Order: sequence, then structure tokens, then C-alpha cells
Amino acid sequence: MTLYPYGVYMAGACVLALVWLILIMKKKGMKKGTASYLALLALPLCVLLARLGFCLSRWSWFVGKGAGWFFRFDKGGFMMYGAMAGLVLACVLTGKITGQKAASIADCAAGPGMLVLSLSCFGDLLAGAGYGQPLEEWFSVYAFGPEEYSHMSYFHLKDISFFARFPFAVPDSFYGDYRWAVGMLMGLLGLCLTLWLIKEKTSREGNRAILGITMATALAIGYDCLRMDDVTKWGVAGVVKAGEVIGAVLMVIVMAVCIARAKEKKAAGTAAACLTLAGCMGIVAAMEFALEQKIPFLLWMQMDLCYLVALLACLGMILAVRTVWKRA
Repeated sequence: MTLYPYGVYMAGACVLALVWLILIMKKKGMKKGTASYLALLALPLCVLLARLGFCLSRWSWFVGKGAGWFFRFDKGGFMMYGAMAGLVLACVLTGKITGQKAASIADCAAGPGMLVLSLSCFGDLLAGAGYGQPLEEWFSVYAFGPEEYSHMSYFHLKDISFFARFPFAVPDSFYGDYRWAVGMLMGLLGLCLTLWLIKEKTSREGNRAILGITMATALAIGYDCLRMDDVTKWGVAGVVKAGEVIGAVLMVIVMAVCIARAKEKKAAGTAAACLTLAGCMGIVAAMEFALEQKIPFLLWMQMDLCYLVALLACLGMILAVRTVWKRA
């Protein structure tokens, strides 16, 4: 049996999250054994649904590989949204088994779930993924005149030795050139979101889980925007990232749930929140096309500014949903 660094790392992350889950459930007064049921159900469901999501998003490619590839977990290939669905389903089943409300169980699992997601971003680097643009092109190392700049960054360096090291960058597994360690950045942002999530005060069952899903989705959208490794793309030209499309749909669903649960019905405020969410989604989409230099009036934007604007738009999505979420 071969042990892979990524698998060992993720197993450790899950154990850490389980310990935290047990402490949370004990504090909340959940029935004894609830954490065990949830863990036993969540592990297989998250893995299988994450695998299923990946295969469905690349259906034609998967068909060529054959059905047996589905169970070759050592080959990688998982989708975060599938793992989220697996965790939600595990909470529902655990609630039925233990005779408790699924919403309360999901609230307890929200923080540990965000922790595993954040740590998985760091772990991607162990699997040769989670990297961004190459440093030499980013800083236009070989540019000798203004016309030769790559237009990736507003900053141009001749010596990139400071950044060509972990944790700033990691070597490409194929060519060996250093690329930005996007997984490190998104992992750190994920930990910040996890801290934000557990600091939020709410007494209504299910609220923390809803906010956790919102944060996880925004993190996933931002991650897909920045990373340059094997990201699933749709469309004839292959420019539409599947994760961003699925994330946008999920954001709309979460907003609709928050509106339905809101005790204070404020039409103007709800409309403003929905418009903000739609606007932030539009900004992320625009930045994707701006990165490809396909929007003439945005050609002045360098890549680093596009990425920054996209990440701020992801934060805006969280704030837009949270505005309605707080009314519950």
C-alpha cells in the first residue's frame, strides 16, 4: 500500500477537524455519539460526491477513461462542491439516525468543514496543484523595453530570487519554473473566513451552516479565478470555468434561502443585496475575460489588478448574502 503525502496530510486535517467537531458538539449539548455518526457518514459521502462532481463536470473526458477510473482515487480529481453536498447529506442522515435537527448538526460542522477546506488549499501544493502564473512572465524578467512587458503586473523585477521559494512560489511539476503558490494565499484567506464564521453571533438553527456554505463558495470561486493548474473549463473556447459557474448558481440558491428565512421583510434592502450579489458575480466574470484581454475597454488593467478586483468581488458576495442572512 502506497502512502501519498497529500492523502496523509488530508487525513491529518480531517482528524483535526473531527477533534474540533467533538468539542463543539459537547459544548452545544448534542447527543453522545453524534460526532462519530457524522464522521463515519461524511468521509465516504464527501469523497464519493466530490469524485462524482469532478467526473460529471468532465463527462466526455471521463467516458474516455472508463468507469473504472472513478475508483482510482490515487489519480486525484475531486470537486469541492461535491464534498460540500456530501457533508450536508451526512448532516441530514445523522439527524435522522440520532433524532436531532439536521440544521443544528450542520451548524456544528460548519467551522470544522471550513477548516478542512482551508487546509485542503495548502494541501493542493503537495499534489502539484494550486499554483498560478509563472514568476518570470509575471515580473517580465526578460523584458528589455516597454513593448516587451508581459502586462501581467504593474511591478517589473529583474531579480525574482526572493519570491522564487516557498511559501511565495512552488516549482512547476512539468517545467520546473516557479509559479505563484496560490494555494497558500487561498488557504490563509480560508482560515480568516473560518475565524470570521465562528465569531459571527446567531441563535437561529441553520444560520451558521448557511453562512459557512456562502464563505466556502466564495473561496472556491476566488481560488478557481487565480489558479492556473488543471481547472475544469466549459464552452467551445474553454474559457468558462466550471467551478465559477456552479459557485454562482449556489450563491443564488443561498441568497434565495436567506430571503425566505428572513424575519424582517425589507424589499428595498433585499433588492439592494441581490443587485450587489449580481454585480459582484458580473465583476468576477468580467475579470476572467479581462485576464484574457477580451474586453477592449479593460485592456489597461494588468493581471494583478484583475485578480485583486476579483477577490474583492468574492468578498462582496459574502457581504451581500450576509446582509439578508442577518435578518434571520
